[in-house]
Amino acid sequence: MKFITSLLAITLTLSCFAAPIRIYHENHYATADEMRKIFTKTYKIPEDLLEIINTRSCNELSQRGKLDVCINDNGDLLVVSVDKRFISETLKIFQAP
Repeated sequence: MKFITSLLAITLTLSCFAAPIRIYHENHYATADEMRKIFTKTYKIPEDLLEIINTRSCNELSQRGKLDVCINDNGDLLVVSVDKRFISETLKIFQAP
């Protein structure tokens, strides 16, 4: 029953958001792709939930998604926004390392 409820939650999330986990980067596509691979291989998060987006500056991001991270020009990973409820209720069905 818990699995069905979680599956329903993820399905509803998918219909509301094209990709609730966004990986922004400032000219570091390879690093962003590595981050995507970590999410898919280590945490077993489906690729449909992930999106890689190029941005001019991590500091100028104004959109707030469910989970947004940004890789700046120095290669540092910055957390732009986190919806803790989304993490605790929806992503908990996926495998933690």
